[in-house]
Amino acid sequence: MKGLLVIVGGAPATGKTTLAQKLGRSLELPVITKDDIKEALAAPFEAGDRDWSRQLGVAAYSVLFAVAERLLAGGQGLILESNFRCGISDPPLRALAALAPTVVIVCRTPVARERFAKRAARGRHRVHIDNAVLDEWTGDDSVHQIDIGTPRLVVDTTDGYDPDLEEIVAFARNASSLAR
Repeated sequence: MKGLLVIVGGAPATGKTTLAQKLGRSLELPVITKDDIKEALAAPFEAGDRDWSRQLGVAAYSVLFAVAERLLAGGQGLILESNFRCGISDPPLRALAALAPTVVIVCRTPVARERFAKRAARGRHRVHIDNAVLDEWTGDDSVHQIDIGTPRLVVDTTDGYDPDLEEIVAFARNASSLAR
């Protein structure tokens, strides 16, 4: 869908990346994730501590927003995925939303911390300091419940998708046509 911006957010381990990839296939849109960018930025450097990981995260967001702006300005639609935070992510997301019809999809599940702990135990790319994140985890995901004033859908990802994937895709398609 040319010119559509789909923002997929939520707390860590809520299934954002998996949903974003499925939406990308269904909507025929490229998917840009903050973690992919962060991992690529880290590749030439030695591993660091939590502060190092946070600095790479800030750089990854800068790249994510710059690339998204270029694509949207050129008329290309895309899906952006990250654990966007209310407040700090709002201004750049609103700026992007001004460039194209935009929908926000927020993933939620009460088992996010449990999923994250399992993922941390399996290990991920060295840029993710998951044990430190677990130590800081409060269980309150309200900071990830972004709402930038565009059509918004909250998806429960505890056991599949509620609403289901077909309804989520229809939401993105319908909301984008209403925004035109």
